[in-house]
Amino acid sequence: MRKNISSGYSYEDTYGYSRAVRVGDQVFVSGTTARPPHLDGNAYVQARAVLETIAHALSEAGADLRHVVRTVAYVRDMADASLIARAHSESFDSVRPASTIVEVSGLTPAEARVEIEVTAIIVE
Repeated sequence: MRKNISSGYSYEDTYGYSRAVRVGDQVFVSGTTARPPHLDGNAYVQARAVLETIAHALSEAGADLRHVVRTVAYVRDMADASLIARAHSESFDSVRPASTIVEVSGLTPAEARVEIEVTAIIVE
């Protein structure tokens, strides 16, 4: 069974995607960036806001951060890696998912410094 989860972000309709999709015991959360007012913050502030949005999407899917098995962070500047790592560690230190961080030339919206996507498997 498939369940699509929306965050209500208007770009979901524009682009034709869901914030998250649950299929069986797996949850896939789309790449997520910060939204105002957090877009004015540094990469740490943005990453914390992103992870809160992701946690909410996981909750809507019947999961939480402890179910995350993989994260991918896309960053505009590798100089921000330590700030993003701090936010990531605060959320996942005891979970320790597999993770990748990749530098990219741009994100949407343009003010975004980081975009994070996660995969979770609901195992009790």
